[in-house]
Amino acid sequence: MSTLPAESYGVRELLAAWNDALHTVAELGRRLSPEQWEAPTECPGWSAGDVVRHLAWIESFMAGRPQPEHEIDWSRFPHIANDFGRLTETGVDVRRGQPQQECCDELAGLADVRLGQIMALDPLTLETEVMGVFGTPVPLDRMVRMRTFDTWTHEQDIRRAVQLPANLRTAGAQVAAVQMVRTLGFMLAKNVEAPPGTTIRLTVTGPIEFERYAEVTPAGKGADIAPVDEPTIGVSTDWETYARLTTGRLDVTDPAVLARVELTGDADLAARVPAALAITP
Repeated sequence: MSTLPAESYGVRELLAAWNDALHTVAELGRRLSPEQWEAPTECPGWSAGDVVRHLAWIESFMAGRPQPEHEIDWSRFPHIANDFGRLTETGVDVRRGQPQQECCDELAGLADVRLGQIMALDPLTLETEVMGVFGTPVPLDRMVRMRTFDTWTHEQDIRRAVQLPANLRTAGAQVAAVQMVRTLGFMLAKNVEAPPGTTIRLTVTGPIEFERYAEVTPAGKGADIAPVDEPTIGVSTDWETYARLTTGRLDVTDPAVLARVELTGDADLAARVPAALAITP
């Protein structure tokens, strides 16, 4: 199996990727025109500016900043159906009166506050426990990888909304790729609902390239495996399409989208894969 560079990142490399990803979004936000700031993204109900607001809220929350009381008329947001969605939208809505540059400055400042908090930990290792997004302790490696994945994904949301494609091979993109491919076995077992013994080969082509294999174990769990000559399912697509499918940003009923994904092997199981790839809420 090909190795992705970010799989071997040490703690300082991971922290640098995370901090750079946050600053990249803040700087991108500063560069947007007022019209671009309001451009709709692929995130339901969110503009490019709302994506910046969202990231500022998360880092503010995780930095331990007090969160202001804020009432919302939820009839304005019919697509939000659970408590996590309401919590997330509150963090965005409370910043909707904030000027664009102030919002971007808040995110950049919080990026450095968060980095300083983590760098002050002793010991500073990948296994050091920190607070996760849901308020429970998690290893530093897990928290930083998840935050980098989320931040890079949202950077791409903004770029697509304003037609400024870039940064598909950054350190943040590499970390995101690792997070995505680690779900391959889970996707096969739980989302595709493939029977035990099913194997899959995933081939992703540039600008980030890798090939991975997974199987469904006799216990019905997904597991990474070494390459096999004739997997039950073969899936091949380019990096950007894979990233967008994995984060639920594409309409998998669109023939133009499906044309970018080559499926081989068991036709019934393979047909379930494009929709099953999505791992984000």
